[in-house]
Amino acid sequence: MTRSPSRATTGVPPHAQYDDALRLGILREATRRLRGAAPEKLGLRPLAASQGTSTTAIYTMFGGKSGLLAAVAEEADRMLAEALRESLRHDSVETDMRSLCRAYRRWALDNQGLYALVVGEPVRSPRIEADRRDPQWREPLLEIVDALVDEGVFRAADVHEAATAIWASLHGVVSLELSVWRESPSAEQYFETQLAAVLRSWAAGGARPASAAGPATSSHGMVG
Repeated sequence: MTRSPSRATTGVPPHAQYDDALRLGILREATRRLRGAAPEKLGLRPLAASQGTSTTAIYTMFGGKSGLLAAVAEEADRMLAEALRESLRHDSVETDMRSLCRAYRRWALDNQGLYALVVGEPVRSPRIEADRRDPQWREPLLEIVDALVDEGVFRAADVHEAATAIWASLHGVVSLELSVWRESPSAEQYFETQLAAVLRSWAAGGARPASAAGPATSSHGMVG
């Protein structure tokens, strides 16, 4: 992308040259850079330079770094929601639940910086705050939990409370993998053990949700 024409050559303020294409380019590049980097590592000057512009463009279009991070967080939210929906095969709600949870873990591992923006402390931006809504990625989880309760696989419970409790367990074990177990060959098994325990704890009447891999292998519940 080329640098916007200067005021001397156009007779209009520089910010008048900032268009949707430039905004999208900055947002996409920021999202790419944050896949594996912490939000505080994002430098505005090199980001702007990569798009042939200056940091003034970022402040004009996003209101600064906090506004840009809030916009990236919204994009990451959409990406995670899409990944979760793509994991669903609709063979059964039990299988879909396991697939969704595993997709959540994979996305977090592949997009560590973006994951921090999606589930960490919300990034505040005056321009975005007024339009805040519940994260998109929660919708597939709520739908699956609702179906599990409706079909009697899960015990009767408030769907939002159940989904929040399940997410809290998933987030806990995924966060441990990102911070402590990243190089451990047992990390995946730790996740699977936690997942089995969580689903077993919500099973109706002691019933155990069916596993994508087959029937239970012990009297203590199933593994993935």
